[in-house]
Amino acid sequence: MAEKYQTGFDQPLLTTMYVNKKLTGISAVQTLSRLNRTAERKSQADLAVLDFVNEAEDIKEAFRPYYEEAGTLPSDPNLLYTAQSRVMSAPIISEEEMDGFAAAYFEAKEKAAGSPTRWEKLHAELYRLLSPAVIRYEALRDSDEDDEHVRIAEDFRADLNDYVRKYGFLAQIIPYRDPDLERLHLYGRYLLTRLRGHADGGVDIGDVDLSHLRVERTGEHDLSLTPEGPAVMPGFGDGSGGAGQEEEKSLLSELIEKFNAKFGTDFTEKDLARPFEEARADPKVKAAALVNDVENFGKVFDKVFADKMGDHIESIAGLGGRYFGADRSFRSNLDRSARRAAWRMIRREEGLDDAA
Repeated sequence: MAEKYQTGFDQPLLTTMYVNKKLTGISAVQTLSRLNRTAERKSQADLAVLDFVNEAEDIKEAFRPYYEEAGTLPSDPNLLYTAQSRVMSAPIISEEEMDGFAAAYFEAKEKAAGSPTRWEKLHAELYRLLSPAVIRYEALRDSDEDDEHVRIAEDFRADLNDYVRKYGFLAQIIPYRDPDLERLHLYGRYLLTRLRGHADGGVDIGDVDLSHLRVERTGEHDLSLTPEGPAVMPGFGDGSGGAGQEEEKSLLSELIEKFNAKFGTDFTEKDLARPFEEARADPKVKAAALVNDVENFGKVFDKVFADKMGDHIESIAGLGGRYFGADRSFRSNLDRSARRAAWRMIRREEGLDDAA
């Protein structure tokens, strides 16, 4: 199933969908609902989903909360202070280091004066200011003698990620005027790009070749729902940010976040989604990812990606202008980041090891 169905794809004439990946929760609703676009001479009787992976009842339950009317409770404005407290309770970052970083960041922005080349040179100094916190984090994470130290490090990373995510959302709707909150968000956003996460528990089974495939019809299902009244959806809760509860970001979101941190830009996932997903869905690109390491994969992906960036140059003017501009380092960095993300995504979908 093409990833574009989950990134804003809108084709009113779409009537049939083949599903070969696990869909749960809102992801199932957003993906399968692409079939519901109306068009002349198109009716519900024309729609069909051939699903090789999911159980009918699981899909039905994914749709249930959104069937009639869904609402959510308001978020507690104190959630951000609670999240801040959890981050600052770990022996990893200090007020003085955050002050130094914030001062250097705004000074660098002023010196760069919008020049990407100048900003990139000043950027190395910013990362140097993160080193003390990174060293403390790594010392705890790599402790062989005390599992408690490892847990503190992993909890800190999860708590910091939770804070940065909450601030990005809540600051848009609640007028926080506390400079300490903004300072931690700025510092934390950059620090997260330097912190190694925990292993995902994957198992390398080596190279696998598909020798044959059997298709078996298991039945047709009517997944109609019956009215049960409005549903209340969970809002931002105050769940602790322990390592086991960390919300994993998509690789594309991660790519954009790290890229913005490096170049001082403010591009969003939406700016890159169409050219990136179209390049990743190209048959040549998919085939290359399965038989090459990430560097050799780039010989195929980089050209296709550049073509797709050119195809969408009008709708991604800001990003496209920088990509095809005079700053070669901007383009090479974006190519490298997109190449790695696409390689990992394709191989993960095929059940292969995603380590570069």
